[in-house]
Amino acid sequence: MWLLWPGAYSNQLAFVSNSNYSGDITAFQGGEVVLGGLFSVHFEFNPLTRKCTYISERGVKWVQAMIYTIDQINANGKLLPNVTIGFDIRDTCSSASHALEESLDFVIYSHLEDKRRRNALLGNICGKVSYNDDVNHNVNQGLSNSSGKPGESYNTIPNIAAVIGGRSSRVSIAVASLLSNFDIAQISYASTSRLLSNTIQYKSFFRTVPTDENQAQVIVDIVKHFNWTYVSTVSVDDSYGRLAVSSFQKKATAEGICIAVDQRFPSQNNKQEIAEIITKLKEVESAKVIILFCAEYEAVDFLDEASKQNLTERIFIGSDAWGDSPKIAKLRREVIQGMLGVVLNGKHIPQFEDYLKTLTLCNNQRNPWFDQLWYAKSHRNSIPIDPTDCSIPSELHANYTDTFYRENSKVAYVMDAIYAVANALHNMLQCTSTYCKAFNLTQLDRNVFLQYIHNVSFKAVSVDDFHFSPEGDALGIYQIRNLQPSKNGDDKLEFVTVGEWDMSQATGSELSLQTDKISWTTNDPDQAPKSRCSDDCPPGTYRKFSSILSCCWECIPCLRNTISNITNAGNCEICLPGQMAASNLSQCIDKPPVIIQWDSILSIIVLVLVGLTYILIFLAFVIMMKYRQSPIVKASNILLSNFLLLGIAICNIVPVAFIAPHTVLICNTTLFLFVFSIAMVMSTIMAKTNRISKIFHEALSFARNPSAFLKNGTQAAFVIILTGIEGIICTVATITDTILVVRHLSATDEVYLRCESKTKIGFIIAVGYLGILNVICVYLAFKTRKLPDNYNEAKYVSFTSLIMLCITFTMIPAYFGTSGPFQAAVASFGMIVFANAVLLCMFLPKIYIIICKPELNTKEHAMMDLASFTFSNANNNYLSAPNSRRASLKRASAPGNFASSEVNGGDTSHSSPYYFGNRALRLSIDQPVINTKQLTPERPSLGDISPVPTTLVDNNHESGAEISSNNPSI
Repeated sequence: MWLLWPGAYSNQLAFVSNSNYSGDITAFQGGEVVLGGLFSVHFEFNPLTRKCTYISERGVKWVQAMIYTIDQINANGKLLPNVTIGFDIRDTCSSASHALEESLDFVIYSHLEDKRRRNALLGNICGKVSYNDDVNHNVNQGLSNSSGKPGESYNTIPNIAAVIGGRSSRVSIAVASLLSNFDIAQISYASTSRLLSNTIQYKSFFRTVPTDENQAQVIVDIVKHFNWTYVSTVSVDDSYGRLAVSSFQKKATAEGICIAVDQRFPSQNNKQEIAEIITKLKEVESAKVIILFCAEYEAVDFLDEASKQNLTERIFIGSDAWGDSPKIAKLRREVIQGMLGVVLNGKHIPQFEDYLKTLTLCNNQRNPWFDQLWYAKSHRNSIPIDPTDCSIPSELHANYTDTFYRENSKVAYVMDAIYAVANALHNMLQCTSTYCKAFNLTQLDRNVFLQYIHNVSFKAVSVDDFHFSPEGDALGIYQIRNLQPSKNGDDKLEFVTVGEWDMSQATGSELSLQTDKISWTTNDPDQAPKSRCSDDCPPGTYRKFSSILSCCWECIPCLRNTISNITNAGNCEICLPGQMAASNLSQCIDKPPVIIQWDSILSIIVLVLVGLTYILIFLAFVIMMKYRQSPIVKASNILLSNFLLLGIAICNIVPVAFIAPHTVLICNTTLFLFVFSIAMVMSTIMAKTNRISKIFHEALSFARNPSAFLKNGTQAAFVIILTGIEGIICTVATITDTILVVRHLSATDEVYLRCESKTKIGFIIAVGYLGILNVICVYLAFKTRKLPDNYNEAKYVSFTSLIMLCITFTMIPAYFGTSGPFQAAVASFGMIVFANAVLLCMFLPKIYIIICKPELNTKEHAMMDLASFTFSNANNNYLSAPNSRRASLKRASAPGNFASSEVNGGDTSHSSPYYFGNRALRLSIDQPVINTKQLTPERPSLGDISPVPTTLVDNNHESGAEISSNNPSI
């Protein structure tokens, strides 16, 4: 059965004509279990006239969803079998006070079995006439049946098991405060305020939608996704709006999102306040995103004012109350295109849509607001409706494409609320698929019933597995909808789902967006707008905040040698020693090493000196080769002289290697050339000195026949072996202790490249070997210090060895103790000095004699020097010998004995003065036998010594025949 409260239908046309609707219309259908319903069918309730201004298409549809769901349950023999559910649906007009007044009836009806309490409620609270305890009276003069006749009996007054609603949080909070005191279950299908999660204050409140805490998190995640850091928030000034904004701001602040404008407006009589808010929003150009928490009709009023003030190119983010409202899609395109709605993830129900298409103005009298809606549509579109015709004009429903038939996703939450009550009752009454065991609704234990609702679990319309959280909330699943141009080609806007937020997903991945599907503002539909107080500070700059807001700053470039390598850096970091800031100040890079350029002064000086040294080497080589047959050149052995020039030439390459840019190849090559060239020079000098020493003293003889060491091949092998040992040492050291190019930081923060190995053992061994050669050379120089001038290079060898020692004890420590150009200068000039010192010391005296004193470069002069050396040594030996030996010395020095001994191969004592002269002559210069007496007839002699016997051998021959100066064969 159904009934209408007074004025439900008869004054309907009048309500449309003056846009005022009665707030006292009620839809009722009796049953063994009655569910109360609170829906915002209208808006803007006037308590004085008890009239409402707007009719809500969504509210009418949700009423119809409740009626449809109850019909489905009653027709289902498995859920609450043999139990009929009725409904008592009230219009709250989105007013908390009016909703509270309507809810009082539910409280009264729920306690009719307690007549005393009922009388108190009717008389003291409502001011209504109480029932007679003995007989049945009319409930109230305001009660009527379907015919409008009074006399409804006491037994027909509904026993309310639960209340479905309300829609807005402000209505639900007021109603929950009342119903919780009487343990009446209340299940909302749209209220999302977090206050309602308080199970102590609202112990009987449940909802099939998630809390605003989830909705606030969804909006924060969207703002983060698009990197919007400067947004505005506007809300209705009620508990829903204030709490929603508070939740959002709390979460946004934690994510570094700033609020540019934060304003409230009253739910009624708010035009002036809304206009002022729009003006403030226009002033903040950089805040392109506006988040609006309010009801649907309030959002329409707000956006209408935004259109009047031309607040365009903004992105609105709508809460679930209006985020996909069809009314919004009909507003000005430049204002609302691109908006994002965060709405509940309802489902389209084809069966319900088909059901709506069967409704007419005549067969749907159980929903008294259904006719009101279509009369309002006809009035707005100037399409008349024939009162005698039950059908809805096709011009109005447009072949059932009107939004009333299409936008039905949210009705799933209304259906879920009703199914939650039905399943809880089914469990409480211990129902099977055919009957209920404990069917006694007149004495419903409401506390027990609340526990059953808490524990209910069933396959719902919106989700497969529905259950309430401990706070009475539902699982948070939202759709992200974008208002964009219709793809049908008409000039309309439509909501398109572009993403989803599911709290059941892993933390951080709840939001999934298809950004390519989003259409933004009319001017730039393909580009997401920026909503930032300040642009990001790129790497190389840092943020200097210019206000108390953490989102407004200036970008200041980093100072010299400081960098920032992240976006929006708080400060710049100083580069480490040896590093410098890159050109964009975004990273520290290694300082480029200071490299000696080839056009630098140092390089030019080194190259010039090296070139001059090579010129001198070439001149020395040419002169020595031109005068290679001269006695002074023969006396120094042309082969060893060429070896020495080659060693000096290699030494002269090393300075160039020292100033060259360091690489691994150059480092290894430099070390090898350094030790190899010095070893070659020292080995050659040692071979020359040892040769002369053997000629005159037979020192350091390594063979039974001392003259074997004097062969050219033996001399060359001697030099090669000694130099090769150094080469082997260097090669092994390079392989076992690799030389690498390392960066060296100086005290002045300059970076230089250095050639270094880990242990330097190989280098130490190589230098130690050079030191050994150097000591041997000094020793041999000392041994040959008294030889004839043509043979005596002792002082030059000593000077060369001294230079070598200077290099060892000054250049090498200075090289390793310095870096950069100074290191290269020390090493280069040290090697140039060494090369020139050897060249000048070993060749300049000979070249001077060859060029400037040719008279000293004759065979006669060479013989005179040798004779002088011979007689001088003979005198010294004779005078220093004991008396017992003087006679033997005299006899040994007799000409006949000497010549006979030499010719016959007899042994002559080394103590004989003639032995030295004869051996020196025989092994030195190649010339015919010269009678030294002819050259020096007046030279005094010792005793009866005959002219000096001489035998000369060509350097190119290994030995020669000894011929006495008195031999007739000459």
